[in-house]
Amino acid sequence: MAHNPITLDLLRALDAIDQRGSFAAAAQALHKVPSALTYTVQKVEQDLGIELFDRSGHRAKLTPAGRLVLEEGRDILRDMDSLASSAKKIASGWEPELRIGVDTFFEANRLFPLIATFNAEHPYIKLHLMHGSLTGTWEMLINGSADLILSARNLDPKLEGYETQSLGPTNMAFVVAQNHPLAERACEVSIEEIEQYPTIVVRDTTQLMAPRTVGWTRQNRVITVPTMSDKIDAQKAGLGVGYLPTHRIKTELAEGSLVPVRVDTPIQEDEALIAWRKGVSGEALKWFREKISGELLGIQQPA
Repeated sequence: MAHNPITLDLLRALDAIDQRGSFAAAAQALHKVPSALTYTVQKVEQDLGIELFDRSGHRAKLTPAGRLVLEEGRDILRDMDSLASSAKKIASGWEPELRIGVDTFFEANRLFPLIATFNAEHPYIKLHLMHGSLTGTWEMLINGSADLILSARNLDPKLEGYETQSLGPTNMAFVVAQNHPLAERACEVSIEEIEQYPTIVVRDTTQLMAPRTVGWTRQNRVITVPTMSDKIDAQKAGLGVGYLPTHRIKTELAEGSLVPVRVDTPIQEDEALIAWRKGVSGEALKWFREKISGELLGIQQPA
């Protein structure tokens, strides 16, 4: 079809006629004269070669074709209204898109309710969730591929150009599978005892910076996995040992599939944080900075 006669004016006219019950009432609501509304509808009927209204009765009623145009058109009208609103927001400081890098230390799906709320309020702002591990998460912020990251204080490379905000302390526990030989020990285990078993570590996703390993790193028997979820599963399967964040293994600790073991060299305390580049002050970034919390990520108990 070289020319599509269906316009926003027609869709608004059909919507008003359907809601008000007559051409006259719809014309009044749209601040038009009835003849102008009638002309708009009849012109489209003529161009398409179809009838939008059945005029055989006392009052004009939408035909099936007219009902289809109206129902599909209402979606278009809602999108247009939302688009206009979003354009105004972007012009007033809201970014057209926001990229959030989530370290595998956290569960990205904990952000989903927050993202759903944001998307309902700002449907035309694109959101991108990206996974990273260890130094690789910070690399996304430093090289500009992420606007906001969720990571840990001990991984901060201490470079210039970004700001951080604490989300609260995090805890790590040295754990083994319930049927692991170390699970039977009631006292502290030594380095020598631990070194008898492979350590499960998460691979650092960095491409340019020096890679890091968090937790037990004093031996050569290592099994590398891509994510924290894989590390948890590997340790539950008894493939090896290592430290895990307690907020990620609450269920496993409660059901006994993972057992904490006391070691004679406890891990250094840490804290979760969010970080963003200095000088970036978009409203979407600000919205997430204010909403993301330790409670949301599961590292803190509700107040």
